[in-house]
Amino acid sequence: MRTPHALIFDMDGLLLDTELHYKRSWTQAAKEMGFDLTDELYLQLIGITVADAEEVLAKEFGEEFDKAKFHDRAAFLYEELHKKEGLPLKPGVRELLVWAKDNNIPCAVGTSTVQKEAIARLKHHEIFEYFLVVIGGDMVKRGKPNPDIFLMAQGELNLPADNCLILEDAHSGLLAARAGGMRSCLVPDLLPASDESRRIAEGVFESLHHVREWLAQGCPVAEKAVK
Repeated sequence: MRTPHALIFDMDGLLLDTELHYKRSWTQAAKEMGFDLTDELYLQLIGITVADAEEVLAKEFGEEFDKAKFHDRAAFLYEELHKKEGLPLKPGVRELLVWAKDNNIPCAVGTSTVQKEAIARLKHHEIFEYFLVVIGGDMVKRGKPNPDIFLMAQGELNLPADNCLILEDAHSGLLAARAGGMRSCLVPDLLPASDESRRIAEGVFESLHHVREWLAQGCPVAEKAVK
């Protein structure tokens, strides 16, 4: 393996500790509308765009499910949680971004979140300056596991696909990276790494601290076994 020439980060669940806020707000919004968004069902929504996730719920709950009403209520509840409890960075984020900057490795974000919201959250945490490119899910026709988001980020970075390393917390992101001809690593959040994820990713790590150490060592293959 070799040290990549660019890093492309997912955002929710990888850079920002957002998934529990999303889970709580979506579950509560569904409950208020008379639907049971179970833990098992919610796990199917991780790593895909909001629009695609709402389609999954519409198919599950049927014609009585009002997507627009759910969207507005879930967004309101999410913002309330954000204001009340904050939205911390995941461990190792800042250290990895500083390391990449010091080593002249450009960074981008490729997230299912809409670009405007993603930029606002990155600026709030004062890490926006580390990213040359921010691609949101609203900028492409197809979300993850399709590669469109990552391919757009790679194109903006103007580097070959196989020189880019995708950093993800979700299996759908690994599939998107593979479909785009890119390397990938996984830092699991709510979902543990599956056997397929371990086959696809070059490494599975506990945190971005461990990713930074692996990159600094030149991406040794032995790190594949990290849990």
